[in-house]
Amino acid sequence: MRIYSTTEFEIRIRDGLLEMRSEGTRVSQTGSDGERAFSSLLRGESIEMIAFDIRAADFRFSSVELESRIRYIGRQCRGIPLAFIGRGDQRGQVRAAVQTIEKMDGTARGFQSRQQALTWLKIARQPA
Repeated sequence: MRIYSTTEFEIRIRDGLLEMRSEGTRVSQTGSDGERAFSSLLRGESIEMIAFDIRAADFRFSSVELESRIRYIGRQCRGIPLAFIGRGDQRGQVRAAVQTIEKMDGTARGFQSRQQALTWLKIARQPA
């Protein structure tokens, strides 16, 4: 297992799964470190499925900023199933993420449980 972390996120990679956990308050000015690390790891690792766990984060983005971030993820992750794991009060953001990814012909689902997300990802991943 490989682990990369900063004060805003932690990325773990194991057996083709990239898990990115965001923490703390996230505003439009934050995110460039996470985006650079994420993009670099996607290019340098064999990633077959991705889980974004945002339960420990508080996103304060406008709807336009949120869609822009999700579209960035969608472009970077073409062909890779994505699971978004959020709290009950984050349902709207998770739903927006899933809908945006699906509009980009991606595969995504929202969850409140990490275990359910991982189970779905293992079923949804493309054969290597």
